Amino acid sequence: MNAVTVAFFVWIVSGIAWAQEDAASGASGDVLLKEHGYGWLLTNAAGMTLYTFTRDLDPTKSACDEECIVTWPPLKASANAVTEGDWSTLKRDDGSLQWAFRGKPLYTYSRDVTPDDANGDAIRRQWYVATKHIAMPPGFAILKTEYGQLMTDLNNMSLYISDVDKPDASACDAICARTWHPVEAWWSAATIGGDWSVVKRDDATKQWAYKSKPLYRYAGDFNPGDIAGNGIEMRQAIILEPLPPVPDWITYQQSDGGEILADPQGKTIYAHNFVPGQAGFIPRADNGMDRPYDWTPVLAAADAKRIGYWSIVTHEDGSRQWARRGLLLYTNNRDQESGDLNGVRSTDRIWLPITRSGQTMAGTGA
Repeated sequence: MNAVTVAFFVWIVSGIAWAQEDAASGASGDVLLKEHGYGWLLTNAAGMTLYTFTRDLDPTKSACDEECIVTWPPLKASANAVTEGDWSTLKRDDGSLQWAFRGKPLYTYSRDVTPDDANGDAIRRQWYVATKHIAMPPGFAILKTEYGQLMTDLNNMSLYISDVDKPDASACDAICARTWHPVEAWWSAATIGGDWSVVKRDDATKQWAYKSKPLYRYAGDFNPGDIAGNGIEMRQAIILEPLPPVPDWITYQQSDGGEILADPQGKTIYAHNFVPGQAGFIPRADNGMDRPYDWTPVLAAADAKRIGYWSIVTHEDGSRQWARRGLLLYTNNRDQESGDLNGVRSTDRIWLPITRSGQTMAGTGA
């Protein structure tokens, strides 16, 4: 199913809501919550995106040391900060206090420039945007896919709703349920937070409903994130929030690393992930490129404008180059066929192909 078809059929709960700021706040006003379809994104008081670090395993200590905090500044807390609920503080080695959310220390990212930036998300598969998900009963999850933030079960299998069902009532009988498996609720399950309710089925079992719409799994989905049932028999996969838009010149190509982003000629696009002086990188006079003659900047048209996570950098010579999440974009001159990945098969470890879901391709980068 192509992207246009998916966009037509999926049940987008929130519309495109990924810029509305919620009035709720936490951590004594040092943290604000920005509303998204999947919940809330955490920002500091200035609206800059906050992040968590997967290496932070001890809620009383940060694994981001003095060199690390140059790139990932800790979110400082005052000496009289009030801690309660999800919010706590930890003492850093220099004696300062740092805010933590649900036991995870919070940081900003030095490459974020404006409040809409989230350039640090999924960096090295260790740094992720700090989020507070919508309230969900046990057994449910949210999965980032090439279609957007998808509601799933704990096995990351997609969930569906039906246009045939009436509010809090399933029209899927025993024969229908062989294909569309009702998401069973335990007998004592009850409404949670207003959005979750329980439907009693004809066979006396109970079924979960979200926003009064009974939930199903599709028998034809075999892998996490599959939405093969989307649009079949008036049923839609639940996308809590679509992916941010991309420039209209982007193409998608198959590679041995999965479906990746490419230019109009099908050449793989690489993000240049070089930070002079950052741990793991060796500063070079040519801005970190081991073989600069292999790389061609992805240039923007004179009338091109920023869209989603995509921005434009104007250089001293007047040229305008596309960037994504703050990283300049290039193609590799050795790539000849669509899906080629010669830019990551070299001694240079700072080039990141981008998958359709927006994540950098696993196994690439320094």
